[in-house]
Amino acid sequence: MNNAEENEEIAQAIALSLRSHIEEQEQENEELKLAIAASLGKTVDQLTARDLLLGATDPVRKRKQPEEIDIGSVTKRVDLSNTKYWEGTVKLTYIKGFTGPDYVTLKDIIQKNDLKKAVVTSFVYSMDYIDEHFPINTNMVIVAHGRPAISVKIGENRIIIQPPLKDNKYGVFHNKLMLLFRSSSLRVVIGSANMVACDYEELENVVFMQDFPELAVPLKSESDFPEFAKDICDVLDKMRVPTAVKEELFKYDFSKAKARIVASVSGVFEGEEEYKKYGHTRLADIVRDITGPLDPNNYPKVEMQTSSLGSLSVSYLQEIYQSFCGISSFSDGEAVRSGLQKNQLPPIDIIFPTRDTVTSSRYGGAGADSICFNTATWRKPTFPKQVMCDSISHRQGALMHSKYIIATLPNSKSRVKGWIYCGSHNSTTSAWGKFTVSKASKLPKLSISNWELGVVFPLYEDTDIPAPFLRPPPRYQPEQDAWTQNMEW
Repeated sequence: MNNAEENEEIAQAIALSLRSHIEEQEQENEELKLAIAASLGKTVDQLTARDLLLGATDPVRKRKQPEEIDIGSVTKRVDLSNTKYWEGTVKLTYIKGFTGPDYVTLKDIIQKNDLKKAVVTSFVYSMDYIDEHFPINTNMVIVAHGRPAISVKIGENRIIIQPPLKDNKYGVFHNKLMLLFRSSSLRVVIGSANMVACDYEELENVVFMQDFPELAVPLKSESDFPEFAKDICDVLDKMRVPTAVKEELFKYDFSKAKARIVASVSGVFEGEEEYKKYGHTRLADIVRDITGPLDPNNYPKVEMQTSSLGSLSVSYLQEIYQSFCGISSFSDGEAVRSGLQKNQLPPIDIIFPTRDTVTSSRYGGAGADSICFNTATWRKPTFPKQVMCDSISHRQGALMHSKYIIATLPNSKSRVKGWIYCGSHNSTTSAWGKFTVSKASKLPKLSISNWELGVVFPLYEDTDIPAPFLRPPPRYQPEQDAWTQNMEW
């Protein structure tokens, strides 16, 4: 038997094992629904998401804990150590207890056997975790949150950088970028996971990655790059990464980049060109490029999945929704106002876990340290609770640290049905920025507290990008509260 035939048999065996497991889970789900409905005196169709959630965690009829599919008798885990993603891919991070084609480990991402150099950015990181996954002799630049802004060399081949922040009080460095340099290719990774074990083994995170081949002849200047590479160079410059790192990018062919990059840089950006370089005003330009100008009857329905929330308001939801429609915030010398009424909520669903979802998760509240929201903010009468939807994972009991935006056009007659964002931006003003017009200069201005990084894709009918949350997301019931870290119950 040749290698191709053997690989085909292995693939068929794995598929059969997975299909059998999925069918068993579906049957178990149906039986569970029937049992819950009977106990509540309802039909299955009358069950709410809360009924299902509480029923599934009832100790009397608790489902067995998630466990890994045992395919050891079929073959070893599919080897991804040499897999290249020349066309780009979006994956979800591996969680202990689950297997599937959409899940990827940090080991799969890094592929350290032929790694030469690396840039790794993260809000927080564990040096022990880095040492475990990166060869000790790899030249590395590690960029992370901290004050003051510094650049320090540690050892022979590592540099630690803390980029500048807008001020000494607010804002964080929150980018999750990896540049993994190999002998003949470069892998770009943009996602939501910090460089710590819990983000790659216990929480759900999202990862975009694409491999780029080496050029026969390196480029001579940054101006020769396509937009994707120019955006990476700009982020490297703003983070104060050594110029030599950026020059390494000249060796690679970015012409087939599949994503558009949207970054947030901590700072104030004033001027008709400056204000739309970052944050939600940059996203507006990308959306307009993807969808073209939209008629009001085809403005998108938006789902924003987030792991942190702040002081949301109707006015700010209107501001970012304007960008989600691809509409500039400033035109002809003045601010462009939303067509919505003063207190009218735009069609945005904020997907964030309820207290029920967190307390019934695999690790309970103790596993939700990075799911952030303030009790006082939640209890404000002005907080728009009507937009809140529960964040329920397809992987039972898992909590999400991912950040997604899925915008679907309700009446699209073109091939483009919307767009998708994934990356590090939470659904906050700090992440996406606040637009104003300067009273002094009368120029547009965007103020951003955080550093963030994400990617945007067109949405087609055949788009295959995994979303971790149940869709459509169930709306909060009147008695449900959002999860907050400082609850006083």
